[in-house]
Amino acid sequence: MSCRRLSTMPFAKSFYDPRTAGVPAFVRDDTWAFTPLANVLMATGKSGSCDRMPSFRGREDKRYVISDKASILEACKQMVHERLSFLVVVRPSIALGPKGNTVIGVATEHKYVQHGARKIEDVGDAERSAFLSGWSLSDSIYEIMTPTDRMIAVTQFDTVQHCVDLLEKKLFRYLPIVSPDDGSLRGILTVRDLLRPNSKPWGPIAHLWDGKPVEEILQESAGGADGMRALVEICSISQSRMVADAVVQMARHSLNFLIVVDEANGGDVQGVITERHYVTYGSKVSEREASRTNSTTDGLASIMTPRSEMLVAPAGMDGSRCLDVMLENNVRFMPVTNAERTKFLGVLSLRDFLLPLWK
Repeated sequence: MSCRRLSTMPFAKSFYDPRTAGVPAFVRDDTWAFTPLANVLMATGKSGSCDRMPSFRGREDKRYVISDKASILEACKQMVHERLSFLVVVRPSIALGPKGNTVIGVATEHKYVQHGARKIEDVGDAERSAFLSGWSLSDSIYEIMTPTDRMIAVTQFDTVQHCVDLLEKKLFRYLPIVSPDDGSLRGILTVRDLLRPNSKPWGPIAHLWDGKPVEEILQESAGGADGMRALVEICSISQSRMVADAVVQMARHSLNFLIVVDEANGGDVQGVITERHYVTYGSKVSEREASRTNSTTDGLASIMTPRSEMLVAPAGMDGSRCLDVMLENNVRFMPVTNAERTKFLGVLSLRDFLLPLWK
């Protein structure tokens, strides 16, 4: 198994202390940060998203897993159907029995966008209108897969603190938990898994953001007004541009979204386009081929979420409320706007809310 092995520690004391009527240990002290993931995931059980991958009980959740024999189109359809931004790619393993699989990599929305951008830039403008006509969707999932020798993964013996350290380095939004012994998938850890227990009424961030407007949090995250302006510039795209332009811009700046604005009207927000929109766009390629509307010269309005349906945080929104909305709606980022919800000021991610816990 070539997944990166991180530092391991002996099992610490139980995540739950029966003397405190089920209140997690991290409410009282920081020992939870040094608890192995095996303890944390089993303790959180059905209260958090960890139970969606109950592989610690010997099962593999098919929603998160895809065969290495799959095509890019099959991967797109599965990510859209399951509302996932990644899939763990597996291969059958004789050593693990007839139903056993070994992790060989991870396929992501982000890699699909990057792959699409390369294809777009390889063709001329005259060919862009036809480039999605099965351009590479029948290609192997290997084209959008990060193999295990370059994939960030942890084991069930690694600690929560180590995962947070990786998060702080901006290396992941999710972490496959892979057995160091046989390479089998043991679970999935996401940013939400770290945030959910901490945002409970008794959690350490329950009151951390109370009374703090999101604009102030944004300024701190972006490094001041100049940082906010730079963020707005790279995260915005004119509504006059095409889908192909948005794909290239997201890939160039390693973004998972763009705010669509009306430059002719002072930069008013018109909508948002995300990696998920583009993956959905790709997953419906057969429908577009049948209707002859398979062009990436389509305008952004054809796939974006319009402003009236966008989830945004007005500048004065309380930070704790913003975090609650993000967790309730299962979103990774939140655009921040002015009070009228017309001007884009920046964006907050779940990472921005989590990292101050360890500073």
